[in-house]
Amino acid sequence: MAASDNTVSASERMKRFLEDKDWKFYAAVAAGVAAAGCGAYYLSSSSSSNNNKKPKQQKRELKKKQGESADAATGATAATGATAATSASDSNASTTTAEQYESMTDDAVAALSTEKRAEAAQSLKAQGNSLFTGKNYEEAVRLYTQAIRFKADAIFYANRAACFANLGKQENVIEDCNSALKLDPVYVKALNRRALAFEKKGDLPNSLYDYTCVCILDGFRNDNAAKSMERLLKRVAEDRAQEIMKVKKPRLPSSTFVNAYFESFRPVNLDLPTTEDLSTGDGQFAKAHRHVKAKEFSEALEAVEKAVELGCSSKYQAYALNLLGTFNFLKGDNKGALECLDKSVEADSKFVQSYIKRSSLYMEQSDIAKAYKQFDDALAINPSDPDVYYHRGQVNYISGNFDAAAKDYTESLKLDDSFVFAHIQLGVVQYKLGSISSAMSTFNNTLKKFPQSADVQNYYGELLVDQQKVSEAIEAFGKAIELDPKNPLPYINKAMLMYQAMGDANEATNLCKKALEFDPACDAAVASLAQILLELGKADEALKYYETAIDLARTQPELEHAISYVEATKTQIRFAQDYPEAAEKLRGGRGGL
Repeated sequence: MAASDNTVSASERMKRFLEDKDWKFYAAVAAGVAAAGCGAYYLSSSSSSNNNKKPKQQKRELKKKQGESADAATGATAATGATAATSASDSNASTTTAEQYESMTDDAVAALSTEKRAEAAQSLKAQGNSLFTGKNYEEAVRLYTQAIRFKADAIFYANRAACFANLGKQENVIEDCNSALKLDPVYVKALNRRALAFEKKGDLPNSLYDYTCVCILDGFRNDNAAKSMERLLKRVAEDRAQEIMKVKKPRLPSSTFVNAYFESFRPVNLDLPTTEDLSTGDGQFAKAHRHVKAKEFSEALEAVEKAVELGCSSKYQAYALNLLGTFNFLKGDNKGALECLDKSVEADSKFVQSYIKRSSLYMEQSDIAKAYKQFDDALAINPSDPDVYYHRGQVNYISGNFDAAAKDYTESLKLDDSFVFAHIQLGVVQYKLGSISSAMSTFNNTLKKFPQSADVQNYYGELLVDQQKVSEAIEAFGKAIELDPKNPLPYINKAMLMYQAMGDANEATNLCKKALEFDPACDAAVASLAQILLELGKADEALKYYETAIDLARTQPELEHAISYVEATKTQIRFAQDYPEAAEKLRGGRGGL
């Protein structure tokens, strides 16, 4: 499903929420769900512009900036801001030099009036700004330190932090930004400066958090902070995923995913032994085959591993290796999968399905040329195999070659029109090509031809969603659930529709939880439920589901995707704890050095 976005209308979100599909699911499984709404701020685009600020806000910021210099990161001149900071009466009345201020004892400073202390601090800070502009950072630190002695001001700490940043003293930068933020928790410049210091120190999680706070407090108008946030989130997710992959054992995905892959092939008729002698490879293969038909995939994997280990007769060897290669592919073990499929081709060079499955592996590796080569080899062996055309159609579809995909699906149906997924995919690609009437006609005919197919109802419902026919889509998903109560996909699709189009959060969460009852490892259900909970403000509960998604991930890209949402949610929870009144306090930034 596509990620939704608060910046688009509800109807547009509804049109997009089911658009994207993971190619490996072929015609039966929805892709992973991206968090949206209040949980999607990591993925939001932002623009740096003051034009969106209200006049009163601009006035407040201008007034604040009159007491501060330009941002040190840009090297802008500080003199104008510093001069404007002192009122005419102060500049006329004060003739005390910086040296005289610095020579005052702490007791003498304490004896001054609040007004005089502020006057002294401003004078020292203005001279510090001049030194900073001249890149005399050590002396600027001294002046800002003296200014702080007269008045503990967040700006003074932040300006001194800027000096330390230029001197490469990251610990001092963090310490001063901490002091500034104690005085002003929503001081965006201090947060931004601390974020950079954390990043330079290699403390990526804290740097990520600070950049995120900058983005939220600045209303996502700070483009540099938004880009830094996204960059840091990617790095954090990649680093953690790499560590997990070092110790993570390959595992099968959800039964929904596995079943979808198996059902994307027409069944192979095998003359299996009537009795299973489990001491032989043939007996173990027959057992594995039986478990696959019963959708008992873990048991099937265990049996086929034993079959290959024991060795099968020439009659079953290619099929056993093909099956083990399939399971290795589904576990994310591409190397092991390719080894098995290569051996399967060696055992029986005319077993076309092994070529098709090797194409899936090459697609996984983004080697499109090799993927298509497998289809060419398969068609040279059997030009009348409908599965070759169907799966080549899938590769064309994923590659965006919709016209070629439509031709392949059509050819597959000419050779065998009993395969429901070829009908479904033909209707889907016709819709993608803009032939709405043809697509709906294909689906209506398919509904008549396969009245007991939950998959047809499910995908028909998706097309109805895209056309904003909400009530009809809900009815289609409902029929899919009636036809196959244990299939989690229509529950998920109906849940997201009920939530995004109808605003019924309770029904949506109940449907997602129902899907997880039938398939606890269904990552689409986990992600959908987490998305809804996050948008409802139940971040702690959403986090549990996002962390579950990490356990369910098989490959490093899947891990990075899951980790990014975990980190985003953790940051949101932390932000809510640290800034409970942020929305009421500030929308824009605060000036500073």
